[in-house]
Amino acid sequence: MKFCISLSLALAAFIAAGFCGTPATVFSPEPPAHPKRFCAEYAKWLGWVTASRDYAEITDFQGVSLDLRYATFKNGSGHDLYCGSHRAFLNKNVADKLKVAVALLRKEHPGYRLRIFDAARPLYAQEALRAPVRGTPYANFVSSPSHGSVHNYGYAVDLTMEDSLGRPLDMGTDFDSFEAAAGSRGEKAALKSGRLTELQIANRRILRRAMRGAGFIALPSEWWHFNAAASAWVRANCAKTPF
Repeated sequence: MKFCISLSLALAAFIAAGFCGTPATVFSPEPPAHPKRFCAEYAKWLGWVTASRDYAEITDFQGVSLDLRYATFKNGSGHDLYCGSHRAFLNKNVADKLKVAVALLRKEHPGYRLRIFDAARPLYAQEALRAPVRGTPYANFVSSPSHGSVHNYGYAVDLTMEDSLGRPLDMGTDFDSFEAAAGSRGEKAALKSGRLTELQIANRRILRRAMRGAGFIALPSEWWHFNAAASAWVRANCAKTPF
């Protein structure tokens, strides 16, 4: 899920939601009345992406594990967007950068691996993620399919790290959290308030160092999200997935 809101928009959203002057509340999208498994849609997208010369599968990359949240019902949409499939893809150029990040992380922290939450994302999944926030003060947190998330171009990856025993490192918030503490721009205030610890922020810095060293750009509102190029360049030079 792409939370592309600016700091000023985030403040406006909190004011509109009535949170000013009240205890901090973590927004959570309303779960669907009838959760769906998007199997037919995923099958079409899988057929396209596996045939594309521009994409590479990263499922079996050394130094990478998968925890694809959108292949389960436990995500912001409340739907299983990938029909339970645990296969991940990226634009080939981005996949090459991911290999560099793996090597940099291994060099600095032997035994650590990257754990992928999401990679290239079909447009139908983007719509399902946006639907729960449409018409709410949080609508700007999620890119519309018409505009497209950088994920829809295969140029973004959501991930964390795990240790040699396969345990995820503590990053302070969960993946796809709407909290201000979820991004680097909110870390100073979160540390001061006690919402985040020095260790949690240090873990985030390890991840950023490896990803930036490989040429990725960290999204300041999400510790887990990294673009392989500037979003404006991606939208001007790359094609969105057709599904």
